[in-house]
Amino acid sequence: MPELPEVEIIKNNLSDYLLDKTFHSIEVFTDKLRYKIPHNLVESIKNKRVIDITRIAKYIIVSLDNNYSLLIHLGMTGNFLIRPKKKSSNDNKHVRLRFTMSDHSEIDYVDIRKFGFFKLIDPQKNELYKLKAKLGPDALSNDFNTRYLQRSLRHRSISIKSALLNQQIVGGVGNIYASEALFRAKIPPTMESKKVAKNKIKTDDLISSIKFILSDAIQVGGSTIRNHKNMEGKSGYFQYKFNVYNRENMECNSENCSSKIKKIVQTGRSTFYCDKCQKMRSR
Repeated sequence: MPELPEVEIIKNNLSDYLLDKTFHSIEVFTDKLRYKIPHNLVESIKNKRVIDITRIAKYIIVSLDNNYSLLIHLGMTGNFLIRPKKKSSNDNKHVRLRFTMSDHSEIDYVDIRKFGFFKLIDPQKNELYKLKAKLGPDALSNDFNTRYLQRSLRHRSISIKSALLNQQIVGGVGNIYASEALFRAKIPPTMESKKVAKNKIKTDDLISSIKFILSDAIQVGGSTIRNHKNMEGKSGYFQYKFNVYNRENMECNSENCSSKIKKIVQTGRSTFYCDKCQKMRSR
């Protein structure tokens, strides 16, 4: 599933191609993704100008000049790709929607597993406010800080890795970057959240590690493991910087550490870590 860096990259790409342009036509090739495509999607956005594109956690919001917005979630395999001007006779069979803009550019929404979704947001229903209320602060925002995280975790017995994947605690962090941030902060993924929260220095380390890892991933185009590419079809490079994720039984990258990276399953997700480097030590 695309995580915060990948969604941020796609949001920035969409801004480059859609902002201040008008939807000229919309083709819907499937009536259902994760949810049924809104019956009034085409008529609600056709001939409407895009005035803003923002991100909330793993959601993209495309705001239109009629006060409506498109709320987009990419699911497991969703992505947007610019359709080349020289059309191939072998179009991607996983194109679910196609948007033609006022400058004649064509943007395809591609989704192999069809777990993404599009939702029309009525400005009268406060739906974006309700969505924000269900999510923790964005992982790259100033609101996601040591004081907030200590307060949020101080009574939680769940593992710190599971806590980081809870979008109600922090928005945007997923499996890859939780594992990498915990390694950078030298915190075992199995440690109880409340024990991490008691240690202000370690909570500081975790906050800074999360922000560093996410920002670094954005800088290099995100992580391309299976499907992620930017809108021009270029892969990201952060997977070449992984220290633990997908490195089971490989030697730890830390200096003076000869341990092998281990893999466990937590709440149905794979966790990768170094049991030597990631020990909670008093400081």
